[in-house]
Amino acid sequence: MNGSDQPDVLLDVPTLSVDEITLDVQNLQAHLSLDARVASLVKLTAGVDVSIEKVNLTIKGVDASALLVVRLDNVRAIIERTLTTLENNPQIVDRLLESVDNTVNTVGGVANTALLPGGVISQTVNTLGQTVQRTVDATGNIVEKTLDNTGKIVSSNNVGKLLDLQIIKETTNAAGQTVRQVRDTSGGIIEATLDKSGKVLNSKVISNGSAK
Repeated sequence: MNGSDQPDVLLDVPTLSVDEITLDVQNLQAHLSLDARVASLVKLTAGVDVSIEKVNLTIKGVDASALLVVRLDNVRAIIERTLTTLENNPQIVDRLLESVDNTVNTVGGVANTALLPGGVISQTVNTLGQTVQRTVDATGNIVEKTLDNTGKIVSSNNVGKLLDLQIIKETTNAAGQTVRQVRDTSGGIIEATLDKSGKVLNSKVISNGSAK
């Protein structure tokens, strides 16, 4: 076997001598897989699944040899061609990086909105494919924001006040402050802490509302 014809996996058992083997297997599951990929351009997956239940095997006096040769030339060739294409066409990599950057911006924009005081009451998608979020700001206003697919705020409007929502529960904490739970028109439940004058000190979303 010359150097250029070397296999990727070689298992050579020239001699195997067995006098007696007793095997009792109830349940055996095995998975052999190959996963090769280059960015999001090429993905090759090959696998073998084996499942055995209740096997009783007895072997006596065996003399055998085994040879296993595995070659992955086709897989290697596909990956090499892909890398060559990327090298000759660097604009493909630029496009991939732009896609990643847009995804990060979108996730970052949504995450930043979710971290605003009060949190996200509800989140829907309008007919234009834009994300519409209802949040509570620091002063207790219900704010509805529309974001494009990059996470940029397209519009923002105050649509109500926390103190005007339906009260479903009210208690007093150890500091003498009023802790009030209210229900938004979207169905979301918000808990707000008020001072003695009725001013909103802080708020948080207990449960999100349903989609419109």
